[in-house]
Amino acid sequence: MRTSRTRPDRKNVVLIGFMGSGKTLIGRLLARGLGFAFVDTDDEIVALAGKPITEIFAESGEPEFRELESKVLRELGDRDRSVFSTGGGIVTIEANIELLRAAGMVVWLDASPGAILERVSGNDDRPLLQTEDPEATIAEMLEQRRPLYKAAADQHVDTDDLSPDEIAYGIAESARVWFGGK
Repeated sequence: MRTSRTRPDRKNVVLIGFMGSGKTLIGRLLARGLGFAFVDTDDEIVALAGKPITEIFAESGEPEFRELESKVLRELGDRDRSVFSTGGGIVTIEANIELLRAAGMVVWLDASPGAILERVSGNDDRPLLQTEDPEATIAEMLEQRRPLYKAAADQHVDTDDLSPDEIAYGIAESARVWFGGK
């Protein structure tokens, strides 16, 4: 875990990573284990827009979705004792990286393209994967985003070979050390 940065005053855990890396499932488990609130930024975006993410993409495109995502992130910045599950592309907006880091301890949940495809296959709510070769799309997008995830993260967790419970437990232990180190 990188600890060289100034730690924010808020005791939050922010989960970042590509779609299918386990942010929502692990986030819920982690929040329960820490006794924190759980917030899924995608749910917040849907509530703000009044329509599903697939409709936002279809009607307004990815740029409009990213703007809504940034707005939600700015609004969540004042919360405390929460676990945030973020969208996979939240790091593609440069200003979001500082907002993520200001919100709390940032944990990058990483997974291989094959594991991601297995986890999201059959889910039609993934507009960026509606391509002829979803695994190649995943690999390409991961390659572009890895440096951004790395730049934002305080901790990197490979989720391929661990259970959600194991991951949540490990992050909870790291968070307790992180928060106690203020």
